[in-house]
Amino acid sequence: MSVMRFLGATSRDAMRQVRDALGDDALILSNRRMDDGVEVVAVAEEAQSSMVEQAEDVAVPAQAGTPSAEASPAPGQDRLYAEMQAMRELLMSHISETPRPRNARPGVRGVLRQRLITAGFSARLVREMLETLPDELADVDADDPRLLAWSRRQLETRLEVLDDEATMLEEGGVFALVGPTGVGKTTTTAKFAARYVMRFGGDDVALVTTDDYRIGAHEQLRIYARLLGVDVHAVHHEDDLEGLLSRLEGKRMVIVDTVGMSQRDQRVTGQIARLGGAARPVRRLLLLNAASHGDTLEEVVETYQRASRDAGAPLYGCLLTKVDEAPRLGAALDVVMRHRLRLYYVLHGQRVPEDIRLAEAPALLDEALAVGQGSPFTFDEGVLTEMLRPTASGQGLQALSRDLLAQRDQLARVMETLQRSVPGVAWLDAAWRRRESPPAIQQTWLEEHLAPPSMIKAWHGAEATGLCWSGGKPRGMDWAAPMIPLDANGDVLPLAWPLHRWPPSDTQRLTLARRHLGSHWHVFARVPDADVRQQLRESDSPWLARTRVQQRVWHAGERLAIGELVDLAEPCGQHTCRLRGRARRVTLSRLPVALAETDADNLQLWIATSHDSESGRRRGVYHWLGHGGDALDIDMRAFVYRQLEQDDLSRLMRSAWQQLGASAPLDCELRVYLAAQLAALALRMDLSEDGWAVDTRPVVKRLAGERKRRSPDTLLHGLMHLLTAHAALSQAA
Repeated sequence: MSVMRFLGATSRDAMRQVRDALGDDALILSNRRMDDGVEVVAVAEEAQSSMVEQAEDVAVPAQAGTPSAEASPAPGQDRLYAEMQAMRELLMSHISETPRPRNARPGVRGVLRQRLITAGFSARLVREMLETLPDELADVDADDPRLLAWSRRQLETRLEVLDDEATMLEEGGVFALVGPTGVGKTTTTAKFAARYVMRFGGDDVALVTTDDYRIGAHEQLRIYARLLGVDVHAVHHEDDLEGLLSRLEGKRMVIVDTVGMSQRDQRVTGQIARLGGAARPVRRLLLLNAASHGDTLEEVVETYQRASRDAGAPLYGCLLTKVDEAPRLGAALDVVMRHRLRLYYVLHGQRVPEDIRLAEAPALLDEALAVGQGSPFTFDEGVLTEMLRPTASGQGLQALSRDLLAQRDQLARVMETLQRSVPGVAWLDAAWRRRESPPAIQQTWLEEHLAPPSMIKAWHGAEATGLCWSGGKPRGMDWAAPMIPLDANGDVLPLAWPLHRWPPSDTQRLTLARRHLGSHWHVFARVPDADVRQQLRESDSPWLARTRVQQRVWHAGERLAIGELVDLAEPCGQHTCRLRGRARRVTLSRLPVALAETDADNLQLWIATSHDSESGRRRGVYHWLGHGGDALDIDMRAFVYRQLEQDDLSRLMRSAWQQLGASAPLDCELRVYLAAQLAALALRMDLSEDGWAVDTRPVVKRLAGERKRRSPDTLLHGLMHLLTAHAALSQAA
């Protein structure tokens, strides 16, 4: 049992001792500050596995014919259980029982949790967000701008707002404003109508009121209608709303001001049902008072959504009223997010038409997160923890149900982020859903989507400017690797095009890539032949090709193997690259060479040597031949570094191919297509530091079910689980 204690002057020093003694995959049991430094208690991963295996061995029942009551204890059983108990007590003492000093700085999660709770967001949403906090943000300062940017992105992906007001108003329709008493429906009706009148005039607008309960409601709407120059109609309880809407069919925009009713009023269902019987569809917009308590808003949405579904269609969207009276917007936005309502407008005063604005997610979230001080009505960390712990079986089942719904929404957001940010992911999702289809359907889909017109259009849409050429059949695969596009930075795009759908010769493929795909950069798995190099030189297209140390080239009048020229290469830069999930320091060297003594090609031999970032130990040497134009030196260096980081693409593709072979019977072309796309996406996700990658990596990594460090292999495994779960939950929904 390798539970060990390390003491260092700083946390960094103590963690270095842990890595040296137990490796990168050690489990940290505790980390606390002492008078003489920092104490870290850790256990080796091998010891954890060994302990579990031993525990399983001693739990195996006695063999048949040997009475279990008479079986003697396994050797070391008492010691094993004692060590397990000691480990459990150690964990509990350091995690649960040891109080945090009053003057200790709260961690990033604690600060972020309190900030969101103070802003009014629910404990459920905060917990869901913190579960996906990226590893690279777990130890930053609480005021690090990256943390705030991540928080805003997480909230923004959950808040659905109206994208195009002009189109919505131009299309028109019948809109019914519904909601509790006093939420501001009549004033909002006038403001909503004013948005249309200011664009298209008042001739095609009609206002309708069904409010025959409130004294003066009709007259108030008539005053607004006269100011706007629009028609107004009143529907009494005994009148037929359906008939009136039929007579107003010539009006492009009809806005119905309904009776305000409490969400606990039994008549809500009947009132909403009245709006569902018209031949012309009625779109129900729910008004929410931003100054109301979160529990009240939750009850309002649940009641009106249920009544609306019973009437034939869910709520069309919502509006936030009285924003100027709300001390915190978090609760209202939280309810809108969790119920996946589209937010149309925000209202912040009584003036018509001034006090209404289009809902814009960034501005609303900035306003919500700008809350400075706490409130006696917000939870502290201890109360929040108690709230999240189920205390009875019924509560536990409800929590499980909520968690399943939250997981479904979370996976949907991750897929939406990937599809929005990475070209080709939508195709990957569509292809994945064909895995279990009959072979004929799989082949039909492939013929439709992998035909040249479709692929050329997709590559242009992805703004692909380069091409990663197939290297034939990777070891362990039955099919040749597809051709994969590169973006302007040299990053692979998950848009695979199987090799057999390309022309047969390399010169024809290069012509297709240049003329129809706009490919400028080229990466080859082997050195291209003379005809292809001639075409590349004539078009001044930069290229790079992996080569072996046995490859012979000409330098200074001699024909030598590349391995003999390494010491002659001139160093030209250093860079920190990410190779197979680890940071490596890479030294780059170059040497002018030629493939033939009289060759006109001005080539460069590029040699990249990787070292461990901490120990300096050499980890690998990589060789390329490529374009030697001086004008592109800086670009070529960056390009070499990027292709070094993506050198693992073929291995990842093989891994995906093998995992796909273990599932449902697949058309071989669909299998190689999926393998290439998955490998490209996993690699791109691991290397990118853009917001979409930072936000989606924690979820994908967690889906892999692995506690190991982030790596392309882990992300590849997680992506397969993501696609499977998303498809299944979407179908179930």
